[in-house]
Amino acid sequence: MRFHANYEQAEALQLKAALLLYGGGKGISFASVHEPMTDRAGAPYLDAGRPVTVEFLRTLARGLGMGMRAEVLPSEVLARTPELTAWWVPAAIRPMFFAETCDGKTLNGKLYPHPALVFAVERGRHLAVRALLGNERPGRNTVIAIAPYWNTSPDGTVCIGSMPAPESAALDSLHAWVDGFFRSEFTHPNAAKLTTHPEGHLGLWRDLAGKDHLPPEWLSPAGTLEEWLCGRR
Repeated sequence: MRFHANYEQAEALQLKAALLLYGGGKGISFASVHEPMTDRAGAPYLDAGRPVTVEFLRTLARGLGMGMRAEVLPSEVLARTPELTAWWVPAAIRPMFFAETCDGKTLNGKLYPHPALVFAVERGRHLAVRALLGNERPGRNTVIAIAPYWNTSPDGTVCIGSMPAPESAALDSLHAWVDGFFRSEFTHPNAAKLTTHPEGHLGLWRDLAGKDHLPPEWLSPAGTLEEWLCGRR
């Protein structure tokens, strides 16, 4: 398990409250919050506690940085929670860059047609991508496909490496995430089958160099948009 915390400025931390969760084989059914106390001898203990309320959870979420102010969402945004932002970008002609040490170095820097894509940023720093078979805003049941790019895992998570990435998933940073993805070097495969092209990943981009359209039959379907986004938690 990994734990990440950013306190911005160093300060002494004290125990403020403790949450106790009660449940059985079917999950959590009750929670209580307890304040730390000390007895006459100075030994610490927790008070009798009280049931957790919705207002307490809201206060806890704000304290943990999970609050989200009201925003007018641009049309490209597909989903937004305190932990995840997902949006789509239309098909476009873009250059691609491959590391000189990999088999794709002869393709480096050329212009290629790219499918419409869905990007997702989780917890402000983890990028994932899927491809769309059509060039329109997807709905919850739209079938999506594996994005045919090196540096991406089977579930679409991007190995960022040296990619220039924004520090958050604020709405005004979404273009920078896409720009950083395409300005990075594609260096290695993270998934066994990125495309249905008969000659694989390199054959796909070799055939697409200088073209203006990526045939959707060369994309491998990967479920629906809703399945992908909801399954990322």
